[in-house]
Amino acid sequence: MGIGLGDADFSDLEIISFKPGFINKVTNVSMLTTIQSKLVDMLNVKKVTEESTTGLSDFIVEQESLQRDIVFLVDGSDETLSGFPAIKSFIKHVIKTLTVGENRDRVAVVQYSGDPQTHFSFNTYKDSQDVLTTVQQLQHKGGGPLNTGAALEYVRTNAFTDSTGSRRREGVPQILILLNGGRSQDDVASAAAALKEDNVFTFCVGTKNSDILELQTIAQIPSYAFGLRNFEDIGRIHQQLVSFVKRVPRQPRSKPLTVLDSISRDIVFLLDGSNESKPTFNDMKDFVLGIVAELHINTNKDHVAVAQYSNTAQIHFDLGRFSTADMVVDAIRGLSHKGGSPNNIGAALQYVREYIFTPDTGSRRLEDVPQILFVLSNERSADDIRAPVTKLKEIGVIIIAIGTANADTLELQTMSHNAKYALSVINYKDLPTAKEGVLSLLKEAPHHLEQSSPMESFDSRKNDVVFLIDGSYDSRNGFEAIRQFIENMAENLNLDENRDQVAVVQYSRNSTVNFYLNSYSWKTDVINSIRTMRHKYGRHLNLGKALEFVRDNVFAASVGGRRENLVPQYLFVFSGGRSRDDVRGPAQSLKTNGIKTFTIGTKNADTLEMQNISFTPSHYFSVTSFTHLPSIHQSLKAILKDVEETTGYTSAVGTSTITKLDLHGPADVVFLIAGSVDMQAKEGPVLNFVREFVNEIEVGPSNVQVAFIQYNTEVTTDFLLNTYAKKDDLITHLNNVKLKGGATVNTGVALDYVKNNVFTASSGSRAQKGIPQSLIVLSGSKSEDNVSDSVKRLKDAGIVLYSIGMHDTNQQEMEKIAHSAETKYFIKEISDFPLVTQRLLSAVLSRKGTINPAVGK
Repeated sequence: MGIGLGDADFSDLEIISFKPGFINKVTNVSMLTTIQSKLVDMLNVKKVTEESTTGLSDFIVEQESLQRDIVFLVDGSDETLSGFPAIKSFIKHVIKTLTVGENRDRVAVVQYSGDPQTHFSFNTYKDSQDVLTTVQQLQHKGGGPLNTGAALEYVRTNAFTDSTGSRRREGVPQILILLNGGRSQDDVASAAAALKEDNVFTFCVGTKNSDILELQTIAQIPSYAFGLRNFEDIGRIHQQLVSFVKRVPRQPRSKPLTVLDSISRDIVFLLDGSNESKPTFNDMKDFVLGIVAELHINTNKDHVAVAQYSNTAQIHFDLGRFSTADMVVDAIRGLSHKGGSPNNIGAALQYVREYIFTPDTGSRRLEDVPQILFVLSNERSADDIRAPVTKLKEIGVIIIAIGTANADTLELQTMSHNAKYALSVINYKDLPTAKEGVLSLLKEAPHHLEQSSPMESFDSRKNDVVFLIDGSYDSRNGFEAIRQFIENMAENLNLDENRDQVAVVQYSRNSTVNFYLNSYSWKTDVINSIRTMRHKYGRHLNLGKALEFVRDNVFAASVGGRRENLVPQYLFVFSGGRSRDDVRGPAQSLKTNGIKTFTIGTKNADTLEMQNISFTPSHYFSVTSFTHLPSIHQSLKAILKDVEETTGYTSAVGTSTITKLDLHGPADVVFLIAGSVDMQAKEGPVLNFVREFVNEIEVGPSNVQVAFIQYNTEVTTDFLLNTYAKKDDLITHLNNVKLKGGATVNTGVALDYVKNNVFTASSGSRAQKGIPQSLIVLSGSKSEDNVSDSVKRLKDAGIVLYSIGMHDTNQQEMEKIAHSAETKYFIKEISDFPLVTQRLLSAVLSRKGTINPAVGK
C-alpha cells in the first residue's frame, strides 16, 4: 500500500503498492486522517468485498455473469488529447473480451469535458464489430472545465435507462468505467452516491493529474480506483479490470408491486410530442417504462396503449396490441418523437376516446375494466379541452394529468379525475419524483368506478319510463340479469308520487303487462313488483306488434302516460333475437310521438332491426348475453345525459324537437364495392344504394366528396374524391357503372389500395384539414386474404370503416372491418337497403367536425 505526500513520485508508489488501486495521495501529513476510513477498508478488503452489496473479492473467484450493461465514461477535456488514442485502444481491448449482443453484453460510450455527449447507447449496436468500428472512429471532444459530477449524473439519468437499452430491471449488472485525466471542477459525491443507490458498479482509471481520493469516492469501493502515470500505461491494468468487471453479480429482478396485481386495468399514456418537448422526450419514455415495470401485463390483467399529440394525435399501439410486458417495453423504447405545434390537447383527448377507448382497439370498458388515461402536458392547450374531457369522464375514463411548470394548473385540474389526480413537476426530468404518487393513484383509481345506474343521468323532475322485455323461451337464461338491471335502474329514479313513473311489459308472440305507469305511487311497491316478476315464456318474437301495444296501451293517458303534459317518455327494449314481424312502421310511430327508444340486444338480435327501432343508431347497445348488461352502464348513462341536454318538448301533443340531420359537408366518403359473382347478380340494388346515398348529400369541394372503387382479386378505380365537383356528374357516372364480377375477392388488398391510393391528398383527401374520412365496404363473399392488418392500418390513419355484408359474407370478417358494432350492417333482403342508407347517412355525416389524425403520414 502506498501513501504519497505532496509531490511524491506517482510511478514509485505504483511499484510499491500491491495494485494501483491501493495508492493514496494527500497534500500533507495533517490530511492523513481524511483517508483513515479508506485505509481500514483496504486492510479489510476481503471481508468487505465478499459482500455483493459493496464489491467483489480480489481473492475469491466469482461466477461470471452472462450479461452486462457497460458504459465507458471518457474524459474528453483538453488535458487528455495526447492520451486519447490509448484510451480508445483500451476500450477496444475490453470490448474484445466481451460477448456483445442483444441478449449478452451491451456497451455504451459517453465523452465529457464541460458537458457530456453520448456517442452511442446500449441499444444502438447489436454486433461487436459495429461497436469496435465506432470506437475506432471516435474524435476527441476537447473543452473544459472538467465537470465529472455532472457527467456521472448524466450517465445515470440518460445512459442507464430503459429507453436507451438498460436491462437493470431484469437484474443485468450495470457497470460504469470512468477514464479520467484530471480533478473535477464540480462536486462528485452526490452523483457517485446516486449511482451506488441505483446499483451501478463504478470502476475508475485515473492518471497522475487525477485526484485519487475523488476517484475512490466515485468507485464502488476504493480498490476499484486505479492510478496510472498516464494513459499510455493503461494496458498494465487491463486484465485485472476485466476480471473485476466480469465478476459483478446480477441484481434481483425488479418485480411489480403486489398491490397492482390484484385487478385488471386498461391504461393509456398520451404523451406530449410537440416541438418543445423534444429535448426531454426520453424522460417521458423512462417515466412510462417505470410505470409499466410495476404493472402485471398479460391478456387477463393490465393492458397498455401509447399515443402522442401535438397539433394532431398519433397512436403508437392500442390496448389490444401487446399481451406481454417485454413486447410493451420494446415498443416504448422504439418510440420516436412526433414533433409539431401547437398543442391541441382537446383534439387529442377526443382522439383517444374515439380510437383507443373502444372495444375494437382492445378496450375492455364494456367488461367493467377500469379505464385510465395519463396525459403529459408541457404547456397550455391551444384548443378547448372541456367537452372532450366531459365525454371521456362520461364513459368512465379516469384521467391522471401530469404537467410541467409551463403547463396550466387549472387546465390540469379540469382534465383530471379530481384535484388529487393533477400532478406537477418542474420539468420532465423530474417525472421520477411523481412515480410513487402515480402508483398510489393507480391503486385507488378502480374504487372510483363503483357501478352506478344510468338513471342517475335523469335530471328532469318527471319521466315516464317503460321497460319492454323479451319474454320468449330463448331469453329464459338471461331473464334474471334483465330483472336485476331494471331493478337497479328503477332504484335511481324518483318514484314518489307525481315524479317519475315506471311500467314493465314482457313480449313474445303477444304482450303482457306486469304493471302500468300509474299502477304504483311509491318506489317500494315498484321495486317489490320488479323483484317478484316471473318470466313470461312463449315462442317467437313479434316485436313490431309489441311496440304498437306499448304505444297504444302503456304510454296512454288512461294508464298514466303524461305525454300531453310534456313529460319526457322513454322506452327500453330488450331483445334476444330477430322479430318475426315488421318493426319499421311501429318504430317510426314511436319517434313521431316523441318517445325516446333505447334498444339492448344480444348476439342473436338483429343489429339493423335494433338500430331501426332506436331513436338514433347510437341508442342501440349490444351485449354478448344479458348477463353482460352491467357493462353498458357508463355508455347508457352518457347517452341518457346527452338526450336530457339536447331534447325538448315544444308542442301541445308532446312532439320532440329533433334536429334535422345536416346533409351538408364537409366529409370524404369512399365506397369500396366487391365485384364478386353474387354481387354482380344484385348489381341494380347495389348501385341504386350508392346513388340514393349521393342523392341525399351536398356534393362539392366544400361539402361531401365521394369516390367509388370496386374490386375482386384486383382493384379498379371508377372515380376518386376529387374527380367530380357536381352531384349531377357523379350520378351520371354511377348510372354507367358495371360491377366487375369475379369468383373470388381479396378484400385485404383492396383495403390497402384505398389507404395508399385513394385517401391521399393527391386523390382529393382533405384529412390534413381535419375533414372526417369514411370508408364504406360492401361485400358479398368471404375474402381470400387476411383483412386484419389492413383494417388496423386504416384505423390507425383515422379512417372510420363501415361494413355492409350480403349473401355469403363472413360475419366475423365484417365485424373486423367495421369501426364498431354500430357501423356494421347485414343485408338479408333487398328491402333492407333503404334502412341501411338512412343509417349510413346519419352515422357518416354526424361525424362532421370531428378530428381525425392525418392520413398518409
